[in-house]
Amino acid sequence: MANGIKTRKILLVSTDRTFAQDTRTAFSASEIIQLSTVEKNVTELRGEIQEADFGAIIVDMDAARLEEVESLQRIMRRLEDKVPVVVVTQEFNAAAVRILVQLKVADFLVKPITTADLVRSVVRALQGPGREENTESQIYTFMPAAGGVGTTTLALQTAFQLHHSVTRGASTCVVDLNFQQGACAEYLDLEPRFDITEIENQPERLDRQLLDVMLSKHASGLCVLAAPAHPAEMRSFKTDVVVRMLDLVSAYFDNVVIDMPRTWFPWTETVLLGSNKLYIVAEMTVPCLRHTQRLIQAVYETAGKEVKPNVIVNRFEQKMFDNGIKQADVQEILGEHFVGGIANNYRLVREAVDRGVPLHEIDPNANVVNDLKKIILPEEAVPTRAKSRSLFGMGRGLLKRKAG
Repeated sequence: MANGIKTRKILLVSTDRTFAQDTRTAFSASEIIQLSTVEKNVTELRGEIQEADFGAIIVDMDAARLEEVESLQRIMRRLEDKVPVVVVTQEFNAAAVRILVQLKVADFLVKPITTADLVRSVVRALQGPGREENTESQIYTFMPAAGGVGTTTLALQTAFQLHHSVTRGASTCVVDLNFQQGACAEYLDLEPRFDITEIENQPERLDRQLLDVMLSKHASGLCVLAAPAHPAEMRSFKTDVVVRMLDLVSAYFDNVVIDMPRTWFPWTETVLLGSNKLYIVAEMTVPCLRHTQRLIQAVYETAGKEVKPNVIVNRFEQKMFDNGIKQADVQEILGEHFVGGIANNYRLVREAVDRGVPLHEIDPNANVVNDLKKIILPEEAVPTRAKSRSLFGMGRGLLKRKAG
């Protein structure tokens, strides 16, 4: 017992020595979790698992092998849902997912996994089944003020920052609502697996089992729900289809990051009303900033005062605007809606997109990464020395013209 807190015992069943050692290292820092290991295949287990001995059990297995699934089924029957079981499996396939869902395991992860994801999964399992009902998902919605302003890049980087955050780190899913020409999956070199035609006429068909099949999973553990792009098709799906999808994602992920299309649809208002944070992404041009003003007004007219638009100005280059619009001008025009600017680092962003990797994987201390963290996770941002010049520049008179 540490400081009056009861120690929880966890059992790991695995024949993978590297994975077992990584897991021991991950839990060694905890004062309240005590990890025991059984180096056996799940089919070889006999009396090692007892309900009264452990708060949670991690089973490393191959869910595609029938004999291992049958052994897991016997264990689940013996435990009678009294002990949560987290399964770590060798590969991802629809059949394995269906079986694990039917067995009512607390969670399942697919190798390779990060130890941070495993620890979070086990902690959630220890907290009990009521957690999903008592803890609301945090929804971060990104909306472009114009085409090509970098909304997808900022949405994805936000998702990675939330996923790896020490203060808000938890399961995170990116939802690409740009069904016509979304690029979230392509930016991470993932296959978009969401077939919305399967549920457009029967949204109630979308359950956790089907959702798991349609998710694309990044090596970091970040999940992406994205449909294959169809540039030639301009389709508007019913609001209840989008609502069902977002309700389900919100039920199973702690953080949800939504990449919105530029076009407004009948379901746009519903998405805005359901968001905890709404970010409008703009760039440092007079037409875009004027349109941002109109977009802010449209949000208020559509969703009411319950939704506050926060504006992020992307791709500024200080030296270009020394004789024009300054940061003070932007703050005067956008008022409290302006929450920060993101440095223009074209080379870094281009390399990340071409390689299909997050920005921080190339340079964890890049100005783009740090600028965004100050906005999304201010409590974790590294303080920087105050700059002697304004972040922005261009001409106050240009923006003061009445938006037309």
